[in-house]
Amino acid sequence: MRKYRISELTGNEILAQSVYLENGQVLLEKGTSIDKSYKESLIALNIQDVFIQDKYELYEKPNFYLEKKRIIKFQKELEEILAHHVYKENERLKKLQGLAEKITGEVCQIENKKVIDMEERMGNLYQHIIYTTIWCLILGKEYEFSKKQMENLALGALLHDLGLCYTNVNYTDCHLEKMTPIEIFELKKHTILAYTALEQEAWIPEIAKKMILSHHEKMDGSGYPLKQKNQETECRIIQICDTMDGIMCGMEQKRESLSKALEEIGDSHRYDAKMAELLKNKIARYPVGTQLQLEDGTCAVVIEQTENPFQPKIIELKVKEIHPRCLTEQVIHIF
Repeated sequence: MRKYRISELTGNEILAQSVYLENGQVLLEKGTSIDKSYKESLIALNIQDVFIQDKYELYEKPNFYLEKKRIIKFQKELEEILAHHVYKENERLKKLQGLAEKITGEVCQIENKKVIDMEERMGNLYQHIIYTTIWCLILGKEYEFSKKQMENLALGALLHDLGLCYTNVNYTDCHLEKMTPIEIFELKKHTILAYTALEQEAWIPEIAKKMILSHHEKMDGSGYPLKQKNQETECRIIQICDTMDGIMCGMEQKRESLSKALEEIGDSHRYDAKMAELLKNKIARYPVGTQLQLEDGTCAVVIEQTENPFQPKIIELKVKEIHPRCLTEQVIHIF
């Protein structure tokens, strides 16, 4: 499959992946033929890219760690809980304990040594929370957390952006430099709003509450709301995972590329350097379906990941199969 900008479509292309709205609903099913008339509507819905089928589809094996249908199931379950939540009336939120246990159980069972294909996608609060939770658990495994620690980590991650449900400001693909001081204040207070709503809830472990309050803190004290430098491991995990996924989907900031996300978490003054290195070693630099120009000038398509983020499995392309954008991709050497 190939990733195309909506503007590049000419009509009659076949979708290799379903297209989803921001709320997780399917807009166009996998296998749908794209009509030219769809382009304007897709652009209006802020959908910038789609994946299109090609003859290499049968060879491509993307690695998403968890199957996408499981991620969507978890996302819908989370939305059902949070969408009906009322500030400081939290009985429904206890269902998140079960969700945290389910996600933890699935992640802990996986022995996945290949690097992971990341998707650059549009912001959706519930999807962002699920992806952030999965990345937190992946790091928790690296730190050899106990089962209880993992479940507490998952619960804190599932609750970390609850405060956004209480705000009255746009928090998706927002440009902070274009926001007014009042809007920025409204956005930033979501950490305190969630913490105060949950502070008296005895069923939530203290470390999860700390994760909620401090997920925007930074190691150099430049974060908010308290500008704290010293944080527990779980707090540093949520900080780096929330930042990485937030950049990829435009949550509470401008949507940027994978390379921008990796550049940001690589700032050793603001984020834990060991965690950044662990994450970087688990993320594919060239997702399955990417066309690359090799050092000898030939073009190839990535069909599968290996354990090395820079060395995927590839198939060389014939000249007539090369998409023009291939020539703008980075030149690499595959061993």
